[in-house]
Amino acid sequence: MTLTIYICLRYLKGLLWSLLGVLFLILLIDGSDQINFMSSNEKTFLTGVKSTALRIPSLLVDTLPLVVMLGSLITFISLSRSSELVVVRSAGRSVIRILWAPIIITILIGIFFTTIGNPIVATSIKGSEDFLRSLNLKPRNFMSVTGENIWLRDTEANKQTVIKASRTNFEGKILYDITLFEFDGEDNLKRKITASKGILKEGKWYLDKVILWTIKNNEPISKAFNFQKLEKISLSTNLSTEQILDNFADPKAINFWILPKFIEKLEVSGFSAVRHKVFYQSQLARPLFFVAMLLIGATFSLHQSRFGQTGILVVLSVSCGFLLFSIKRIAESLGAANEIPIYLAAFGPSVSGIFLIVGLLLHFEDG
Repeated sequence: MTLTIYICLRYLKGLLWSLLGVLFLILLIDGSDQINFMSSNEKTFLTGVKSTALRIPSLLVDTLPLVVMLGSLITFISLSRSSELVVVRSAGRSVIRILWAPIIITILIGIFFTTIGNPIVATSIKGSEDFLRSLNLKPRNFMSVTGENIWLRDTEANKQTVIKASRTNFEGKILYDITLFEFDGEDNLKRKITASKGILKEGKWYLDKVILWTIKNNEPISKAFNFQKLEKISLSTNLSTEQILDNFADPKAINFWILPKFIEKLEVSGFSAVRHKVFYQSQLARPLFFVAMLLIGATFSLHQSRFGQTGILVVLSVSCGFLLFSIKRIAESLGAANEIPIYLAAFGPSVSGIFLIVGLLLHFEDG
């Protein structure tokens, strides 16, 4: 038990050092980039610092697999160089028995950053976007999905149109039970248009079974409203189906605990939620992916004193870690494109990586 606690403490220390190193790189690279970006837009130095601080949680969570792998390397290389690992192995401890406690710690860390860290990241992303919008450095979103309706905003010269619809089709080309509110440049309501269906095609809305209310603000109340029923009309728009499909909130900006409800809203509205489903399942698979990265670091450091060439083994470990990370990203992209099943995209790289590395560890253990 004492040995297990000692290994756990050394592993936590290695994680801390690797976390500090990665955090320093984030501050150095992203901090300088944000300061240059703000200065090019005539903003102050402190504005760049604030923007960097808001971005740190998101960037740090993305680099956590690297932190885990480097923490594993630091821990077991230091144990091997001090000959402590040799003593532990000679006392009859197998590789699996040495690693089980760090594996449990890694799983707990993964669960923590999924259940608690993800909401923090979502809040920081929203804060960063709101901060940039307050500085007029990022356009405001023109789309949102509520529990019952889809809302769009279309801005043109001296005119703004707010669009409400109950649902859409899979491609985002057709909106059903559509209502358009047209405002002038001073946010005065000019027209209200309702239709049973609106088809977006080549920069125009084609509306069926239309009811049109025209509002004249300078007329007496008795003459202010003009009511018309039309079979079909067309209206110009700046929106496109690509904008509608791509303008959903980034899954990272949605709290992990409310993401299932958001997915349900998308599907009820008629949109595809595959990208959000893949992200949600990948969050659930995060502890397993952390374990895979831990095992990669351990595999190339537990036996380094026997074979020598520490530098080569470290390079191999880092290369394997980046390879697994790249495979994970590719699998998630394929899953979001419906090329492979969602669960395979989310859990496949982590589980296969664990099996491969455990097999390699057992091979080294048996000679």
